[in-house]
Amino acid sequence: ENNVGFGDILLFSEALKLSVKGKEIELSKKEKELLELLIKRKKMITSKELIIEKVWGYDSDAADNNVEVYVSFLRKKLKALDSNVLIKTKRGVGYLLEVNDV
Repeated sequence: ENNVGFGDILLFSEALKLSVKGKEIELSKKEKELLELLIKRKKMITSKELIIEKVWGYDSDAADNNVEVYVSFLRKKLKALDSNVLIKTKRGVGYLLEVNDV
């Protein structure tokens, strides 16, 4: 299994599941690919262009708003799991995962 984690989240790549403290939620393939990319890039800002290229592919006609929609899906799922991981938007640059230490 090629599972990756960040903060309190664990992503099960094969199973398309996201787990936080034992609670699990299913992800779509695109959600999984987007989250996996953000986790692997950890503290680096990931641009929308790179996300489109890696998740949708070079030839895709996916637009920036596709990325925004999927980021919002993931944010809702992270919130539903009470995760301490946030997807931060850096205006005009891209996205970044951060752990919110409360």
